[in-house]
Amino acid sequence: MNPYRFWRSVFQIMKKSSLLFLVILLFSACTPSTWKGTHSLLPPMLDGMYDNNPILVNQRIMQIKRIIDSVYFLHTDTQFRLEDGEIFTAELDAAGVLIFDRYILTVNHAVSQDSLQVEMLTPVGMQNIEVPAEKLSEKTYLKLDGRRVGLEEIVKGKDDDIAIFRIPDDVQLNSFPYRIGNSDELQVGNFIYVIGNPMNYGINVREGIVSAMMAPEAIAAVLPRFENAFMISNGVNPGDSGTPVIAIRDGNYELVGLSQGIFTNAQNLSWAIKINPIINKLRGMGRIRNPQANPPEKISETIRGRRSRSDPA
Repeated sequence: MNPYRFWRSVFQIMKKSSLLFLVILLFSACTPSTWKGTHSLLPPMLDGMYDNNPILVNQRIMQIKRIIDSVYFLHTDTQFRLEDGEIFTAELDAAGVLIFDRYILTVNHAVSQDSLQVEMLTPVGMQNIEVPAEKLSEKTYLKLDGRRVGLEEIVKGKDDDIAIFRIPDDVQLNSFPYRIGNSDELQVGNFIYVIGNPMNYGINVREGIVSAMMAPEAIAAVLPRFENAFMISNGVNPGDSGTPVIAIRDGNYELVGLSQGIFTNAQNLSWAIKINPIINKLRGMGRIRNPQANPPEKISETIRGRRSRSDPA
């Protein structure tokens, strides 16, 4: 065979193959896509809904570290009088998130004890045993720079497991830097972060998704208002209770809940309390107006009959 004709045939075949590849590439680039949850050569589409991945997040603007800086450690002392008259102080350590420069949100079971539970060795192992005692008082403190700062109790609810405290006017701290979300708009599959405090070992960030919009009725034993909870796959641990759950809307972080609990005989079967019932409590008390405002509106606040300066809200 003539070498000239051979190489000419090879070149023509390569040319046709390259053209075919180019046509396929252009066709795939023009295929419509909703982007969120799929891969495409098209730019991402903003739709006002919560995202199923963090791909739209601009790390120079949206920073997890700023959220971490708004999470604070709490300590609660509960005094009981035992049957013999002795005064016993039970202690709890927890975490919560500061919003609107003044209010620390957490869960009630992490900062309150209605009965005295003592861990004791039994024939079946270590068990929490309830000791007959009368509850006398309870006070929650903010742990700050090696000292304790007393907090004012605003809300402590056993049925909904919500606790809200107000920090003193002379204490200035980093508040949650982004928008308060709308937990009613979450959907299964939405990407979320838990900014947790597992085992009280310190802040730990975990990613996951919304795994169900309703928690099973089985959690009613610890959360009677179980309709206020949604399931997450992040894996909540002891110490995480009350820490923020963050969703992403069009690349922007939003606070959508607080970590609450986990089924101990399962893996990553956890739930969180929706942010809406918590914010509705503050709104119902006249503490805030429009929590989704950005920046938040301001409203004058009355505490115990005395008027204070206007607080961000």
